[in-house]
Amino acid sequence: MSYSSLMVHVDVDAELGCRVGIAAGLAERFHAHLIGVAGWAPMSVFLAEDARNDRAPPDFHFHDMETLLDRKGEQFKTAVRALNGQAEWRSGLDFPTDLLAREARAADLVIIGNAPENQDPFRALDPGSFILKAGRPVLVVPNGVASFSPKHVAIAWKDAREARRAVLDALPFLQQAETVMIVEILDSELTSHAIRDVSNYLTRHGIKTIAERLRPADVTPANSLLRLIEDENINLMVAGAYGHSRLGEWAFGGVTRDLLQESPICCLFAH
Repeated sequence: MSYSSLMVHVDVDAELGCRVGIAAGLAERFHAHLIGVAGWAPMSVFLAEDARNDRAPPDFHFHDMETLLDRKGEQFKTAVRALNGQAEWRSGLDFPTDLLAREARAADLVIIGNAPENQDPFRALDPGSFILKAGRPVLVVPNGVASFSPKHVAIAWKDAREARRAVLDALPFLQQAETVMIVEILDSELTSHAIRDVSNYLTRHGIKTIAERLRPADVTPANSLLRLIEDENINLMVAGAYGHSRLGEWAFGGVTRDLLQESPICCLFAH
């Protein structure tokens, strides 16, 4: 199993940065096609008396937006020219979160940042909302991470659909890793046999694993995982994304939310 098509989100308000470089490096590693995507939704504010006559922003506003997106596309193509044509650019006048979720149908893995450049939904991607909408595994690259070499991988195991999906989606990384640790966060003294099944499943895919069980005491499960990252020199955390829609907004469980916001390393989430 491998990734044949990767997709990376490009912010309209920031330099291309390290995330595009990481995506290009992964495309080389997996001999994959790379797709860059950026979106910017038009915002029209009208006075009440003008609303009936003016239904859209002036044409020049659309032109300026398209010009900026085209410029981003040229920068992206320059940054990934080492891929020798195995890259393409897509952009649109749409909300970035909705546009990227729709375009994700073309990718095996989508690469995004962990925090928007600003809080404007017309211009910025909402990472949490996107993860739950994408229908694809999502590699989240924290701000400030300049390189990505997933030699030591940890799986944050929970016996639920999302974690099972994450393990399957992460197989290309797991098969290339030097060490893979399965970490089960237990809420009590009770142990489960699920972690043994996961280890055996990965062994049949040629992946040797180390099993660990962590019982949170004076810290939260997320803090246990964050400590593990430092103690074991983990380069990639694989986890299910547990969340739901409440009153039209996405709400995450504690571990998912804290990893998304606080992890110093890349995390692969699946929902």
